[in-house]
Amino acid sequence: MALFKAKKEEFTSSIQFEDLEFYRIQDSTKIYDYAERIMHRVPIVLNFSDCLITEANEVLLFLTGVLYACDGEIVKIQDKIYLMAQKQDLNGPVLQKFISEFSSKK
Repeated sequence: MALFKAKKEEFTSSIQFEDLEFYRIQDSTKIYDYAERIMHRVPIVLNFSDCLITEANEVLLFLTGVLYACDGEIVKIQDKIYLMAQKQDLNGPVLQKFISEFSSKK
């Protein structure tokens, strides 16, 4: 009896550094714009340093649901700075390099 394994398809991310979008969050008024960017497979970096904790929590909770639906993840880059992207792009070389260079966990 022979054993067969399904061949895993390898996905190469087409995300480039220029595709990253950076936002400084002050309140939750543009929360749907950020969600739309995520749904269109655009990795975003959100900086919450100028935001109230309640506003930051509201944005993070909502976008966590969007990321879950889009098979994405949140990566903490530094205190109050987060990268949000789909898992397949986070595993690509560009975002891995970005995370390793700018992450406070060294």
